[in-house]
Amino acid sequence: MREEVQRISKLVADGKLSPEDAAALIDAFYETDRSEEQESATTPPPPPPPTEEAKKSGARDPFRSLIESIEKMTKEGMETVDWNEVSKHARQSAKKGLDQLKAGIEDLSKGKVNIGWLLTSEEREITLPLSIPTGKTLKIDNASGEIKVVGGFEVGSVTAHARFKGATIEEAKAKADAYTLIIEESDHIVEIRQPDVNGLTVDIEIQMPGHGNVNIHSESGNIQLLDTQGGCRVDGKSGNVVLRGLHGIVEVATASGNISIEDTEGASLSLENRSGNIRAARTKGNLKARTASGDITVTNSGGKVISIETASGNVSVDLDEPVTGTLNIRTVDGNALASLPDGSDCRVSLSTLRGVVQSGIDLEDEARAESRITGRLGGGTGTLDISAVTGNITLELRDQTNF
Repeated sequence: MREEVQRISKLVADGKLSPEDAAALIDAFYETDRSEEQESATTPPPPPPPTEEAKKSGARDPFRSLIESIEKMTKEGMETVDWNEVSKHARQSAKKGLDQLKAGIEDLSKGKVNIGWLLTSEEREITLPLSIPTGKTLKIDNASGEIKVVGGFEVGSVTAHARFKGATIEEAKAKADAYTLIIEESDHIVEIRQPDVNGLTVDIEIQMPGHGNVNIHSESGNIQLLDTQGGCRVDGKSGNVVLRGLHGIVEVATASGNISIEDTEGASLSLENRSGNIRAARTKGNLKARTASGDITVTNSGGKVISIETASGNVSVDLDEPVTGTLNIRTVDGNALASLPDGSDCRVSLSTLRGVVQSGIDLEDEARAESRITGRLGGGTGTLDISAVTGNITLELRDQTNF
C-alpha cells in the first residue's frame, strides 16, 4: 500500500487534498488492512494469485483503483469536490468491512457509482441583524466553514455564505432555498448555529455590536476573532485560529492547525493543539501553550506563570518582563531559547539529555555539569526551568535595543 500512500501525499503537496482528508483516507486503508490480517489468521489460506488471463480481464487492486478515481476527480472538478464527504464515506466503508469497501471502490472505478453528490452544488448568502445584550456571551456553532468575528461595531450583523451539495442540481437548489441561519437567545448566551442539513458548508462573518465574550465550536475551518475586547473559548478540530485584541480568559483547543494570539491580556491564556505551531505576541497574563507537534514562539510577552511544552518542535520565548514567578519550558525533540530582560529573581535550571546547554547570563551560585547548568538570578524567589531530551538549551539576556 506504500505506493498508494505516496500518491495521496502527492495530492496533498499539490494542494489538491487537505492533510486532514488525506489522513482520514489513509486511516481507512490501514483499518481495512488490519481487518484483512485478522481474518487471515482465522480463515483458510487465500487462493493462489490470479493468472495472467485474470489480470488482463480487469482485476485490479481496490486501493489503487480508489486513488486513481480520486486523481481523476481532481483533474475534472477539484474545485467542487467535497473531500470531507469523500474521506467520510471511505472511513464508513472501512468500518463496514473490507469486502464492502472493495466492492464500493470497484464500482467507483468502473463508473457505476453516481458521484453527482460530490460535484453538484448551490450557494446562498444571507445577512441578518445581530443584537447581543450586555453581559451575554456570543456562541457560534458551525461544523464546516470559515468563522470571522470582529468586535466594536455600533450595529451588529451576521453574514452567512452557504454552499450546498446535492445528488442533483434541483436537490442542491432546494436546500439553498430552504436555508436559514438560526439565531437564538437564552438567559446567558446568544447562539448562532446551522440547521441540520447534509452537505452544508457555511462561511460566517460577524460584525459584533460592542464588545464581549465569544465561544466558538468548529469541526473544520479557519477561525478569526479580532478586537472583541472580551474572553473566548475556541473548540476546533481542523483549521487555523487567529486571535487579536482580546481581554479576559482565553481557552483554545484544536486538533490540527496553527494558533496565533496577539495584543491580548487576560488572567489566563491557554493554547493547545495536537499538530501545528503556536505563536503568542504582545500578550500579558499567565500563559500555557502546548502542542504535540509544532514550534512555539512567544515574543514581547509577560506573565507571572508561563508554561510551554512541545513534544516535537523548537521553542523560542522572548519576555519583556523579568521572571519573578514561574517559567517552565519543555521540549522532547527540539531546541529551546529563552531571552529575559535584566532584573529576574528566580532559581535557574537548564538541562538536556542529548544536546548543548549554554547561558549568556551570569548566575549566582552557578554550577555546571555535563549538559546541565544551575544557579540563581537575584534572590531566587521564582523558578526558571528549561529542559529537553534531544536539543540545545540557550538562556540569554534580552537585547533591549531591538525594542
